[in-house]
Amino acid sequence: MQPQNQFSLFGNVQTNETEQNSEVKKKREEFATEIRSRERNNIINNKRLAQNNQTQKLPESQTLIPTNLPQELQIALKNQQEVLQKRQFTFDDFPDVLQKIYSTDILQLHYGVTGLRKMLSVESGAPIQQVIDANLVPKLIDIIQKEQIPQLVLEAAWALTNVASGTTQQTQSIIDKGGIYLFVKLLSSQYKDIAEQAVWAIGNIAGDCTQYRDLILRVGGVDPLIAIMQNAPSKNTIKHCTWSLSNLCRGKPIPEFKYVKNALPVFCKVIIDDTDPEVLTDACWALSYLSDGDNSRLQTVIDSQVVPTLIRLLDHSSLQLVIPTIRILGNVVTGDEAQTTYVLSQGLLQKIPKLLSHDKKSMRREACWTISNITAGSSNQVSQVVRDSAILEKLFTLMTTDVEEIVREATWAISNSTKHGSNQDIQLLVSKGLFNVFKQLLEGDDTQTMTVVLEALFNVLKRGDQDFKDDNYYLTQLEQMGVISKIEQLQKHQNQSIYQKCFNILEQYYEAESEL
Repeated sequence: MQPQNQFSLFGNVQTNETEQNSEVKKKREEFATEIRSRERNNIINNKRLAQNNQTQKLPESQTLIPTNLPQELQIALKNQQEVLQKRQFTFDDFPDVLQKIYSTDILQLHYGVTGLRKMLSVESGAPIQQVIDANLVPKLIDIIQKEQIPQLVLEAAWALTNVASGTTQQTQSIIDKGGIYLFVKLLSSQYKDIAEQAVWAIGNIAGDCTQYRDLILRVGGVDPLIAIMQNAPSKNTIKHCTWSLSNLCRGKPIPEFKYVKNALPVFCKVIIDDTDPEVLTDACWALSYLSDGDNSRLQTVIDSQVVPTLIRLLDHSSLQLVIPTIRILGNVVTGDEAQTTYVLSQGLLQKIPKLLSHDKKSMRREACWTISNITAGSSNQVSQVVRDSAILEKLFTLMTTDVEEIVREATWAISNSTKHGSNQDIQLLVSKGLFNVFKQLLEGDDTQTMTVVLEALFNVLKRGDQDFKDDNYYLTQLEQMGVISKIEQLQKHQNQSIYQKCFNILEQYYEAESEL
C-alpha cells in the first residue's frame, strides 16, 4: 500500500538511468589507483646501484680470466685485479681512466674499465653524466659485445648497470645503443656472475618507466630471469631476481599478460618459500599487479597454495609488505563465488578488523575495498561480513568519522551488502543503526558517497516490501527520522545521478505530483 504523502518531483525525469547498479565486483577508481601507485613507488626503490661499495669483492663463482690467454697475461690480470680491489677511485682519476679505456693494451683496458666501474659504484655523486658526455657508453657496450675476456665483460656490464641507475635521460643513452638487447642476451651467459649483473641492469632499466619495461618484455626478458631464479645458487640471487622481475611486472598501464604470465607462479613460490621481508615485499607487489585480471589468473594464484601464506603475512610488522598482500587478496575475492569462498575459508575475515583500525589510511582503504568485493558476492559471503560484529562496527565507524575516500570505500562495502545480502542480513544492518549512518552521509558533500547511499536505501526499501507487505517498516522509520524529507530536498541537487535516485525512491513509494 502506498503512503498518501505527496512529494513534488523536480527536474527532467529520465526513465532510463545512465548509471549501472552497484558493480558486482567493484574495481578501483582512477584517483585511488594513482595514489596507490605513488605509495608503491615511495616504498620500493625501483632502481638500485649494483654493489654500491668500492671495496666490494668481485664474485668468484667462476674464473673470468680465460685459461687460453698467455700465462703471463693471466697472472698479470689477476695481480692487477687484487691491487685494484683495494684502491679507491675518485673523479680526479677520470682523465687517467678515460685514457686507459681506449688503450689497445689488455692490462690498461682492464685498469680503465675497473676504475670506471668503481667510480660509478658510490651512493651519491657518481659521474654518470660525465661518463655519458665522454661517449663511454658505446665503448662499454663494444667491450661487452666483443666477449674477449669475461672479466672485462663483467666490469663493463657493472659500469653500465650503474649508469642505468640514473635519470631517464641517462638510461636512454644505453637504450639508444642497443643496451636492452645486450643485457637480455647476457641473462643467458654461461658465466653466472655476468648473468647476475645483467639481472641488476634489467631491473634498473625496467624500473625507470613502463616504456623501457615493455621493450624488455618484447625481446623476451622474463623467461631468462625466471631460469636464473629457478637455478639460483644463493638467496642473494633470488633476492636480486625477484626485484628485477618485479619491475617487469608492475606499473600502469599494466604489462600485457602474455609477456609476464610465466612469472605469476614463480612469485607465488617465492612468497611461500622465502622469509626475507624485502624479497617478500617485491614479490607481493609484483603479484598484486599480476593478480589483477580475469578468473583464470586468479585460479592460478589459488592453485599455487599461496593464499594461506598471504593471510599469515597480514600480521607482518612491515607496512610495505602488508599493503600489497591485502591487495592481492582483494584481487582474488573479485573472482567467482568458489574463489571468494576459498579465500574466506582460509581465515581472511579474522584479519580484517585490525586492518580497518590501522593508523595508515592506505591500509584502511585496501581493507574496505577488499570487504566491498566480498559483499558483492553471494548471500552467504555477505552474511559472513554482516554477522561479524567487529567488522560491521568498524565499517560504521569509518563511514561516520574517517576521511572522504575511506568513507566512500566503507559505504560501498555496506551498499553491496544491501543488494546481495539476505533479508535477514538487511534486518540486522537496520537494527545496528544503518539508517542513522546513512542519514549522516546524506548531509555530507561527497556526491559519490551520497549516490551510493541512495542506491542502498532503495535496495533496503525493496526488501521491506518483501518482508512487511502492506506496511513497509523501513519506510516508516525513514519518514520518522526525516530521511524522506531529505531525499525530497536532494531532488534539487545539481548532480543528475543524485536527482535520479531520489526520484526513483519517491516515485516508487509516494503519489508524486510532478511540477513539470
